[in-house]
Amino acid sequence: MKKIINIIFVLFMILPIFIPSYSPKAKSIADMQKELDKKRAEYNSNQQQQEQLNNKIDYSNSEIISSRNAIEQAEKDIQLTGDKIQKLNVEIDNKSKEIDELMRMLQLTDGDIAYLEYIFGASDMTDLIHRSSIVEEITEYNDQQIDKMNQMAEESKKLQKELEQKQKDLQKRIDVLNSNLKQYNASLAALDEVQVDVKKELDQLQNTINYYKKICPSTTQDVTTCLKGSLPYDTSFWRPADYGYISSEYSTRAAPCSGCSTVHLAVDIGGKNVRELNIYASASGKVVGVENSNSNSCGGNYVLIQHNIKGTNYTTMYLHMKKVYVSVGQTVTKDTVIGMMGGGIVSSWPGYTPWDECSTGQHLHFAVAQGLKSSTSEMKYGSIDPRNLVNFPSGRNTFYDRITAY
Repeated sequence: MKKIINIIFVLFMILPIFIPSYSPKAKSIADMQKELDKKRAEYNSNQQQQEQLNNKIDYSNSEIISSRNAIEQAEKDIQLTGDKIQKLNVEIDNKSKEIDELMRMLQLTDGDIAYLEYIFGASDMTDLIHRSSIVEEITEYNDQQIDKMNQMAEESKKLQKELEQKQKDLQKRIDVLNSNLKQYNASLAALDEVQVDVKKELDQLQNTINYYKKICPSTTQDVTTCLKGSLPYDTSFWRPADYGYISSEYSTRAAPCSGCSTVHLAVDIGGKNVRELNIYASASGKVVGVENSNSNSCGGNYVLIQHNIKGTNYTTMYLHMKKVYVSVGQTVTKDTVIGMMGGGIVSSWPGYTPWDECSTGQHLHFAVAQGLKSSTSEMKYGSIDPRNLVNFPSGRNTFYDRITAY
């Protein structure tokens, strides 16, 4: 008997280790207001970052336009300089020919002997000096002209090289600016998506706070306490759709699309021809969160519902919905159609507009968490695999109603 008591005592001591527990932290309206203020601060910070990025994008675009204009001007200058070099080369050739012709006229083109014959053919000293002076002046003048034109040609070639280098430098700058612009636009797109999601949650959380203020006598009272009398009682969860199968389990997975999370704290319900499939409340409860903005940003439209299942509080979340038919504060039952299935960045249906850019097909993202949650970001706390509470067929086997046990 003593041995049995010891075994029971040991089991009593170690049993809590193997039983998962979740103790939701008490939260008041004042706590929720602080959370909302924090999210507003994040939103404002993101707006400032957006403004800074937009300024950088505007500056980069302006610099790119300016650099492209400078490249076009450099190309024109290079062409003009090239034409100038060609013209100078022609003038140099012509000047050389003129000198040769002049020398022939003065009988100086046969070399040093003819030159000496011309010099010493003078009739007297005055004539000698005159002839020597003429030859020297003509030769010096033409040499100066040729040197001047050669110098101009060299300067033009130097200018052409400088312009070509400037053109290359400007193109490099454009490449850098384009690279920066690409990064800025990517950051802006990501930030804009965050902004959309934060703005959605701000609006949704404010609506939830307004709803709680109507039913809670004090902003410092635990919301769970004042909701006890308002949450309808239920005994179980049903499947949120009357057709489909689990297309993605509650688990860590490879990201199915760009920007999608690898942590999947929900099950995805999909199937063939699930377009515009009705989505139901999984159990009786109160709607505390709704997004119905007709936006195709991440998550699409969604609904949050709080439940009292045999005295335990839960919250269910329904994401990627095409349409929402309920509002915050509305009481729902298992038979309440809360919306229409959506999701999917691609679709095989002709004329169908893809609804949710962060999902890869038509499906419902169905999540369950223990405790009363007021926003989508809170659903990760106390998250539960929906299979533990809702009866789904194993694997990817299809169900055809909401209640048949498998």
